[in-house]
This record gives sequence, structure tokens and C-alpha cells, in this order.
Amino acid sequence: MHKQLVRSVFLAGLSLFFSASLSAQTPWADTLPLSKSISILNKKLFLQFPATAVNSPRVADIMAADPNENKETRIISDNGKMRLVFFAQDLFSLGGNTLYEDISKQVEPDFDFTRRKIMDSASLLAVLSTPSLFDSSQNAILVNSLLVQSPDNTVTRIDAYINPDAWNEKEEYVRLTERIFNTLSKGTRSIVLNAHTETYKIPGTSKQFTFELPANYFVTLDEKYDFSVFKINKFKKLTDDQYTSLTIYTGHHPTFFHKEYGLTDSTALRVKASFLQQSYDWLLFNAEKDKFYLREQIIPASAIEAGLVFHVALLSNKKEIMEELNTITGKIKIQ
Repeated sequence: MHKQLVRSVFLAGLSLFFSASLSAQTPWADTLPLSKSISILNKKLFLQFPATAVNSPRVADIMAADPNENKETRIISDNGKMRLVFFAQDLFSLGGNTLYEDISKQVEPDFDFTRRKIMDSASLLAVLSTPSLFDSSQNAILVNSLLVQSPDNTVTRIDAYINPDAWNEKEEYVRLTERIFNTLSKGTRSIVLNAHTETYKIPGTSKQFTFELPANYFVTLDEKYDFSVFKINKFKKLTDDQYTSLTIYTGHHPTFFHKEYGLTDSTALRVKASFLQQSYDWLLFNAEKDKFYLREQIIPASAIEAGLVFHVALLSNKKEIMEELNTITGKIKIQ
């Protein structure tokens, strides 16, 4: 009786072992339903995900602005302890007819990407980059990356990561993420690239900024409970190394940018320039050797709200861009 019981337990365990092994080896990435449509970058694009996927914005530090849905999207899909994360970013860059050739020239030895087009139409160009080298020691392991060029030539990147608990299923996740990327469709949010005017309310006040923007310039607004940051940047060609930034902080606790670069007031030139139809003294840092140009000032705005200040900073690595930013700054109005 005892021998028969032991034999039965052994056979049952053996059956479970083979059943579990077979289940573990059964490909699931090709059959998992992709039933959930989720917007990427505030409806710039759409993808189909498994039903477990959720839009989960990053949690910002208490001193930092909350993530901007026009700049980034994070999608999380969990299966037990295994986690798959998609992180999409608007690169605020322009592609073109040679996008595939341009990115194929990039050398990234840490990943050794293999690249191919998975979509090429008048609506969307999508280039899939799959690493042949993986670093399983990372908390976020890159398994696939997609570069997308929309009809207006603007470029988005969507990276797919798994956590260490999903490492043994890496190949399945590579196939699953490719399937998800193949569901790509264009969105409904359009980006204005021609010269135009934009108006934004200053959070916490009754006033608003009006920006006259040249072609390819755009505004983003980041907010926290007691401050806001307006950023004016420029869409540039993906392969261009220029840097463009006009920042307007509205709040009560500004910080000069030049201090973050290890610069002191004593090294700055003093120049006069206009902002909100008034002339102010500005700190100007010109480091031509390092291709670093910065003009900034903290401007009182108590007429709008008690203790409110504007920190305005123009930053670029090219003189001609600084001239464009100077012109934009001089035309900003408040109503």
C-alpha cells in the first residue's frame, strides 16, 4: 500500500513537471490578444496593447514639474512579477527622406542594433531597432525600440523594457513588442510647424502669455502646485546638433541656470534687452570656445501676484539661434 502511494505521488509529480515544462515552452507572444488601444503622446499616435496594459505616468519629484503628456508616455503591462514597460518620447526633431539611412549610420556598441522598416507609407515610417546584446544586470532591460516619423516629419521614439523577473522570457517579449509596434496607427493631434501665435494662461493668475513663434518653434508648459515652466524650443533635423531653449519660470523660488554650470555673476556681461515691452539688464555668458551661450534674468512680477517672479533664460550652442530667441523674447506679451 505504501509503495503504491509513493509510486502514485511520483507519477503525479512527473506529470506536473512535464506539464509545467511544456507550458513554459509554449510560445505565447504570438497569440496574446492585443485588445486595448492606448494613446501615445496625447493622441499623436496609437498602439494596441494587452488588456493588462495601463497608462502610468512617471511620478515626479516634489520639486519637479509633473510629466507632460505631449512629451512622454509610459505604458506598463504586468504578468505576475514580470513587467513590460513602454516609454515614448517626442524627440521634437524632424526626419525626412533619409531617416532610415541616417539612423543606420549611428553606432551603439552596447546594444549592436539590427534595424529594419516595419512600416513605410505616406502616413507613417516606422523603424524597428532590436538589440542583439542585452544586459540582464539592469533593472530595465531594453528589448526593442521603435522610431516613428509622422506625416508632418516629426519623430517619436518608443522604447520597450522588461524587468529582471521577465529575463527568462526575453525572446517572447521581443516578439510581443514587435507585434505591438506593428499595430501602430497615426493619431489625431496635429503639430503646427508654420509661423503662428500661441496663448497660454499663467497658472494661478488671471493673466496669460502670448507668444509669436517663427516656423518650427513650439511651446510646452510644465506645472507643479506652486510654479510653472514655459519652454519654447525648436524642431530640428534629427541629425542636427543644435540646442535651442527659451525658458520662462513663473513662481516664487527661482534659480539661476548659470550657477548650475559652475559660472559666477562676475564672469557675466551686462546687456540690456526687452521683455514684456520693458528694458531690463541681463546677465550674458558667451563661451564661444565651448559653444555655450546663455542670457538670463530674474524679473519681478508682483503686479500680477504678490511675490511672483519670472526667471527668463535663453540658451543655445549657436549664435544664430540666440538671435532667433532674442527676437521671440522681445515679442512676448502679457494680457
